[in-house]
Amino acid sequence: MLAQNLPRAEDSRQSMLREAMLGILSSQANVDSARAQKECIVLPVQPANDRLQGPHGDSLVSTHCEVAAYQVLGRPLTRWIIAHYRWTSQFTAEDQKRGPDARDTVTEEEAVLFEAPAPGRVRPVWHERIETGEHGVWRSITPEVAPTSQGTTLLSVMTCVNGTGGCGQEFLQRHVDGRWYGVRQEWLDKLPRGFIGRIRHGIRIDPQSLRGEAGFYGEGDANCCPSQSLLVDLSLRGESLVLLRQSVVATP
Repeated sequence: MLAQNLPRAEDSRQSMLREAMLGILSSQANVDSARAQKECIVLPVQPANDRLQGPHGDSLVSTHCEVAAYQVLGRPLTRWIIAHYRWTSQFTAEDQKRGPDARDTVTEEEAVLFEAPAPGRVRPVWHERIETGEHGVWRSITPEVAPTSQGTTLLSVMTCVNGTGGCGQEFLQRHVDGRWYGVRQEWLDKLPRGFIGRIRHGIRIDPQSLRGEAGFYGEGDANCCPSQSLLVDLSLRGESLVLLRQSVVATP
């Protein structure tokens, strides 16, 4: 499985879509489903210096992982499983003045999408791993899966930042031949002028219905409390989400 239409690294607008697409896994072996429910499957990740923001020395001393959740999806998606892992790793201290026995502890969370190609067997096909804690940029990562009218499978990846920075959502589409494509959110370009600037914390799109809702801020609205909501109805056409209609309603 290879990612198709991967955005260029310099395309800042599509950077989150690129990150989601880089999580696609190719040539991973099948594993026993009973094993996958009990232990973390080790998947390729970037080196520590490339993926971690918090302090950590050059040497990994120990690492431990536990399966926080393992969910087999219901019909018509029984072939898909979503797992969440929690990683705790100890490194030698980045600050060498603390002495040779000092340790830096790093925590990470990982979301994994498994496919069930045969009874009792699963295969990881996508994953993303984020640093958590005070040094982590991201607070959470939530994948969802939905069937489409095109006979494909839509993967939604919602990532939320620490603090009040909000969330971002990207979509990948898996075709019946196993190829993955990034989904372009063209609907954003069709919103009326000025609408994008009033969406401060991202928009949540239901991958099943393709209906979205976002806090819609007016001048003087507090960060916690937008006075309106933006509602959108979208459609998947090829590899793009397009806008059918939008409306603005008062927040209850």
